[in-house]
Amino acid sequence: MNTQWDFASFNLDLSHLWDIPNGISCPKDFSTQMKAAWSAFVSKCQSQEIGFFDWPRNISQSELTQISVLAKRITTDFQGAICIGIGGSYLGPAAIQEALKPVQNEKGFSVIWVSNADSGTLLKAKSFLKTRRSATVIISKSGVTTETLSAFFHLSRELSSEGFVVITDPQKGELRRLSNEMGWHSLPVPPNIGGRFSVLTSVGLLPLALQGVSVEELLRGADSMRSKLTQFSPEENPAVWYAFSKFLWDGLGRSVQYLMPYDSRLKLIGDWYVQLWAESLGKKQLGTNRAVGPNPVAALGTSDQHSLLQLFKEGPSNRLIGFIDLTEKESLVVGKPSFSSDNFSYLSNHSFSELNVLASYSTEESLHNASVPTYRISLKELSAFSLGELLFFQETACAVAGEFYKVNAFDQPGVEETKRLLRSKL
Repeated sequence: MNTQWDFASFNLDLSHLWDIPNGISCPKDFSTQMKAAWSAFVSKCQSQEIGFFDWPRNISQSELTQISVLAKRITTDFQGAICIGIGGSYLGPAAIQEALKPVQNEKGFSVIWVSNADSGTLLKAKSFLKTRRSATVIISKSGVTTETLSAFFHLSRELSSEGFVVITDPQKGELRRLSNEMGWHSLPVPPNIGGRFSVLTSVGLLPLALQGVSVEELLRGADSMRSKLTQFSPEENPAVWYAFSKFLWDGLGRSVQYLMPYDSRLKLIGDWYVQLWAESLGKKQLGTNRAVGPNPVAALGTSDQHSLLQLFKEGPSNRLIGFIDLTEKESLVVGKPSFSSDNFSYLSNHSFSELNVLASYSTEESLHNASVPTYRISLKELSAFSLGELLFFQETACAVAGEFYKVNAFDQPGVEETKRLLRSKL
């Protein structure tokens, strides 16, 4: 049984999910379960019920060219862009933006997001508009998202209509109607790719292209991961093992499943993971109507380590912790202070990358000593390629987990009811 895999841009280590006393063990029919889950997933991809898995190689060159041309025009004619979206129309591209472009150039082209539609967010956006001529990218798969439309309506009179770009369903929805009627630039969201799986479509590609992120490298990383996953048998497939391990631990009461990056640039990756796994798997089980699904949670080490480690070690035994560490070849070094501190002089020669990686390993060792199940994703680099690999791996594993939980991982009936209730109240 293999629990460690080495990919082009990250390593995956599940060994500490399997060596906990009285923890999970392989059921006798594990091979049958894995084959069934992977086969069902692949079948849905082949029938095009699921579109995300083949998208990195199915996206047309004409769409990529359109994105490139549009991004070039906007960055030439405007000084910035406001992207309006929420949930799956925000978290994926915003997470990659934060990872690769953590510092905005105040004098260069900048992109900001309007996600949570509240006065504070909108006032910040209006302040941004006072400093630069800005384009607007409005993203909603359905084209009728209340918060997105509300923010767009409010800001529209202060924006140049020449810079409106709509990313939405190719056929229906209010944003599609408006873009057709007003002649705004538009890009489609494929109907068989749900919002939380859409980061590698125009939903993510245009906002990232506006900031100079190589969308080709992002897609190349995703396609690299797709190629690797299709080469494994189901019983050796790392995405299947990742999903199966977490599913088995959920069955033993470890339903609270953290993902904990140890670099602040990856914080939103944790938030993206939460939506992906929560909205996909927290469902009524098909055939039984039984409530199932893990409770994904995001945390940031080392800051959250100092507030949560005590709970992780000695609190209720209902948690599983995943770590993401990043080893950088070039990282700031602590250096010597401007004052004397002989007892802590050992800090001076270490880089901050070393400190964070060692802190994550120390935390994992401490948790393992307390029989808390953990796993680790070790990024070898922070690049468009590596994030393409990582996000595509998570999407695939989540989709396969849906087969273990026996739910439809691609709908969200609970969310739709809330949307209907909000519209009726308005």
